[in-house]
Amino acid sequence: MSLNGISAIRLIMAERHHRLSRLIEIILLVRSDEHWKPGALAEHFGISETRLYTDIKDLNAAGVPISYGGTGYVIDESFFLPALNLTPDEVLLLLFPQGLFSRCTTAAGQCLRAKLLSCLPPQTRRFVKEALERTLIEESSTPERDVIFENVHQAVAERRRLLMEYRSIRASDYEPRKVDPLGLVFRKNAWYLVAHCHRAGEFRTFRLSRARRVAVLDEWFSYPKDFSLKEYLAGRCGIYGGDTHEVVIRFSPLAARLVEDAPLLQNGSLLQMSDGSAIFRGQVKGIEELGWWLLKYGEQAEVVRPLELRRQIIETIQRMAALYKLPFVEHMVAEAEADYGFFQEE
Repeated sequence: MSLNGISAIRLIMAERHHRLSRLIEIILLVRSDEHWKPGALAEHFGISETRLYTDIKDLNAAGVPISYGGTGYVIDESFFLPALNLTPDEVLLLLFPQGLFSRCTTAAGQCLRAKLLSCLPPQTRRFVKEALERTLIEESSTPERDVIFENVHQAVAERRRLLMEYRSIRASDYEPRKVDPLGLVFRKNAWYLVAHCHRAGEFRTFRLSRARRVAVLDEWFSYPKDFSLKEYLAGRCGIYGGDTHEVVIRFSPLAARLVEDAPLLQNGSLLQMSDGSAIFRGQVKGIEELGWWLLKYGEQAEVVRPLELRRQIIETIQRMAALYKLPFVEHMVAEAEADYGFFQEE
């Protein structure tokens, strides 16, 4: 085929794609406002009214019941799915799926499922039901959807300040915190609140399971224009932040296969070596949390850089070695057996 022929085909394909987008947008515009007249639609798309009439005719031929109703184009309501009339609880189930919580309103979940299935054509409904019956999702340990989550979710949506009692991972007791809630994050089977902490004067991340007595205040705040929840969490191994470090880790062939798709290593690249091992290199925030994660690979992973993370791993191994000294363990087991009868076979 000549170059002219190829160019002609490309132009035809581009025109078809452009026209398909226009037809879809016509449906969306008419659906949202019944005052679109032929002249206004033609002007909106930069086409002639004759071309618009052809589009309307083709939509009719495709089964879209669009017609002119005097004040503008209308589409018969029978063409769209019926209104679901979802309750607030059911909407929350769609936005925050039941699997993200250990407990949920079962009745609401069943009602939501029934409403969704009722909107489907019979053949599709049978297919979905069969697929659900043959799919098993085992939920992991997740937090309960309780009053704390509901209050925090409300405050985030309404941009209202929160007052809560919170105990951080290193604190011995609960402390009052007043925060501007900026967003909710679900990671590692737990819900976290990203907020501006008034006491610390900076953005902080709070695990909801460590909060209690959360109250939504009648105080509104302005969402920071330069703040992005996605950018705030970018580059982190998990939840905890910190300085950004260049990280280099060498994985054995066995560990390389396990970490190839590991979420914690998405902030860099994994270079496969000829012997089956792999080297990860990337920019990572929060190397302390990365260190905790790496320990599960034992001798199958070695930190090359940064030295700070390497020292953290070495110190942890030394403390574990001291804890697991064999003579001490043997003495502890013998003492337990003598005093409590532990470890005795029946």
